Amino acid sequence: MLAEITKESLLNALQYVSRAASANHPIPLLSGIHLQVAADGFILRSNNTSLSVEYRIPLHSTGMNVRRTGSIVVPARYFNEMIRKLQPGMMTLETAEPFILSIRSGASQCRLCGMDAADFPSMNRLDEAADDKLRMNNGVLKSIIKQVAVAASASESRPVLTGVWFAQGEASLQFVATDGIRLASRTLPSARRAVPRSPVTVPSRNLYEISKMLNDEEGTVEIEVNGRQMRISTGELRIQSALLEGAYPSVHHLIPRSYLSEVTVETARLVQAAERVAVFTSESIVRLEAIGERLVFTSRTAEIGEVQDEVPVRESNGEPFTLSLNGKYLVEILRCLEGERVTLRYSGQRSPLVILPAADPSSALYLITPVRTAN
Repeated sequence: MLAEITKESLLNALQYVSRAASANHPIPLLSGIHLQVAADGFILRSNNTSLSVEYRIPLHSTGMNVRRTGSIVVPARYFNEMIRKLQPGMMTLETAEPFILSIRSGASQCRLCGMDAADFPSMNRLDEAADDKLRMNNGVLKSIIKQVAVAASASESRPVLTGVWFAQGEASLQFVATDGIRLASRTLPSARRAVPRSPVTVPSRNLYEISKMLNDEEGTVEIEVNGRQMRISTGELRIQSALLEGAYPSVHHLIPRSYLSEVTVETARLVQAAERVAVFTSESIVRLEAIGERLVFTSRTAEIGEVQDEVPVRESNGEPFTLSLNGKYLVEILRCLEGERVTLRYSGQRSPLVILPAADPSSALYLITPVRTAN
């Protein structure tokens, strides 16, 4: 391979493909980045078996020149560092001998030991008809990931709970995650009627990486699901994630069908109050009281002290209530909320607290299970 390309174009591509290249992967080949010079441009790939990324730099990109096609796999860590430290402008990449990549930029020259590209795993082909692809605004997908993946479990004891459950119905899309203590759900109307599909579960850690790669929030992403893979495409970027095996537990019975009390408050003030009272509590237990026109937060730690904060209630109905909650989990959920106001619904001491966006309660739903305390 022999090609000339700008440092800026290469760095732009590396910010994407580096996310699926692990420096400590037990398979050395998967610690690398697959570089391919093709007749129509430069292709970079990475793969950690769970997440694979491909980014294409078209031949018409500024200053790019292909002289000889070819490919090689280079260590991601050293290749990234070297490209970052080279001077701006054009550079030449060449494989003059097997598994050695020569990099030339100005007065700088580098020879980097690589690996055989023929052994690098390719991105699986999905047999998906173009009309069946799901299309979504990049910003909407980023928002969904932020709002739902927060409730996925961090424990591998039940692997399926480390993912986000995704279901496509005729007229809506639903995303759900739960760790057994909290639950997050987003429902989105479909732009057009679609054929319902079997639900799938996507690893939340992969979704977080995908979210970081969707830089153009005004762009459009295409989502394809087939077999054990999900592919996301936008512009010159393609991302493929493995799916989690196993049936996702039914969560509909966890949602209270009635409630004893309901309060609506300003989202920003609620988040700020919850963050302040969580500072003093080492065990993350926060007491929440709905008293008249006030929502009162309290946390108390014998070694540190006590903090109390209040949020004015904008709308309320039902009886006063008191709950103890995991402050860390509560803050994480509240930070995900969009909209100026949020509604809290209380259904009893042993029922989860329901949290909804006040402006559109059907679009999102959060549950957090109370903590049982001696008091």
